[in-house]
Amino acid sequence: MWKAAPRAALLFAVCCTAFLVACSGTKGARPPSGTSSPFDNALVSKGQEDVRKKLGDPTVVSRTMEDHILWVYTPKFKIIPNDKGTLYVEFENGKVIKIFQKK
Repeated sequence: MWKAAPRAALLFAVCCTAFLVACSGTKGARPPSGTSSPFDNALVSKGQEDVRKKLGDPTVVSRTMEDHILWVYTPKFKIIPNDKGTLYVEFENGKVIKIFQKK
């Protein structure tokens, strides 16, 4: 009996390790990381007034290093403050050139 106990413990440890490795290799259904926001097709090349009508007033307005205007829309209510769900709209010469959202 004493000889079987270490073998059983070793077999149990090997099985648990194999199970954990097998489970960690599977990934759930996730959207591709480079996906664009649903506003891309509707607002690209539109003016600032069109964006303001669709999304409202931005939370923050800033300027990028490329001298573009960046409007930031943050969600109204968040329990944990982070940048998830934040929508960024970038303008060049008054027209939308890029829209992206942090996931």
